[in-house]
Amino acid sequence: MTAQTSPWPRPMSLRAALFRKVVRLSLGPIFSSPDMPLPVRREKLGQLTRLMGLPPPGGVRIEPARVGGVPGEWVIPKAGDSEGALLYLHGGAYVVGQPPTYRALNAQIAREARVKVCVLDYRLAPEHPCPAAIDDALAAYRALLDERPPSRLVLGGDSAGGGLVMALLLAIRDAKLPMPSGAFLISPWVDLHCEADSYIREADRDVVLSLPVMRQAAGHYAGDLPHHDPRVSPVRADLSGLPPLFIQSTDAEVLADDSAALLARAQAAEVDATLESWPGLWHDWQVFAGKVPEATQAVRHLAQFVAACLK
Repeated sequence: MTAQTSPWPRPMSLRAALFRKVVRLSLGPIFSSPDMPLPVRREKLGQLTRLMGLPPPGGVRIEPARVGGVPGEWVIPKAGDSEGALLYLHGGAYVVGQPPTYRALNAQIAREARVKVCVLDYRLAPEHPCPAAIDDALAAYRALLDERPPSRLVLGGDSAGGGLVMALLLAIRDAKLPMPSGAFLISPWVDLHCEADSYIREADRDVVLSLPVMRQAAGHYAGDLPHHDPRVSPVRADLSGLPPLFIQSTDAEVLADDSAALLARAQAAEVDATLESWPGLWHDWQVFAGKVPEATQAVRHLAQFVAACLK
C-alpha cells in the first residue's frame, strides 16, 4: 500500500505544455462555465471528441456493444487473443461524456495488456440521477461475469467514472458477487461534497474543472440522495474487502485531494492501493495517449497494472 510520484522528469515536455494551453481553451470552458446549458455542453464535448479521434487509433477494432442491456462499445486488440476484459466507465461529472472520447486511452491499454475493453455508455444525470449509473454498471458487470471468471475481469474509470468504479465495487461487495481482479482510477471524483482543500488550492492551476460546475453536477447526480450517501460519495464508505486499486492523478487539479483521501481510506481498510501522482499536468491528461508523451507513459502504467491483474 504505497503512494508514489511519477518517474517522469521535470519540466514537462514541450508537447505537454502546448496541449495544456489547448485544453484550457477547448475543454476548459465546457467544464468551468456554470451558465453553459447542458445540451450545449454535451454538443461541444461531442465536437471535440470527433476532432480528438483523428486519426483513429491503430491496432484495434471498434465494435458496438450491448452488455447486460447497457449500450457502449468494445475496443478489441487486433493482435493476441485474451479472455480478459476491462470494463471502463467514462468521466464527465455524471452529466456528459461518451465512449469515443476515450478510444486512444483504451486502445493503448487493449494493445499493451492484450485485453478487450468494454466502454460503457451508462445513463447520465440529471435525466437519470444516482443510482441509475450504478445499476447500469452492475448489470454490465454481471453480464461480463457470466462469460469469464472474476480473475479475468478488471475495472477502470476516470473522474466521475472513477467514482462510479468505486460505487460499483461497493455494489458488487453488497450483492455478494465475486470481485474483479483489480481496478484503476484516473483522478477519481469520490466525494461530491466538493469541500476538499484542493478545490481552492488548485483552482488557478486546474485548466479543466471548476468548483461551481462540480457543485452543479453533484446536485444533478445526487438527486434526492444526500451527498454523504456512499453511492454518491463512495470514499465515505467502508472500503474493506475491495481488490487492488491503482490511482493516477496530478497535483494540479481540484480533485487532487480526492485521490489522496481515497488512498488513505483504502489503506485504513487494508486494501492494496497505490497512488501515482504526476506533477503539473491537467485533469484527464491520459486521454491524449499517443499525442502527449506523459499521457502515453501514464497509460502504459495503467496497461501494466491491468496485465498484472490478469496474470
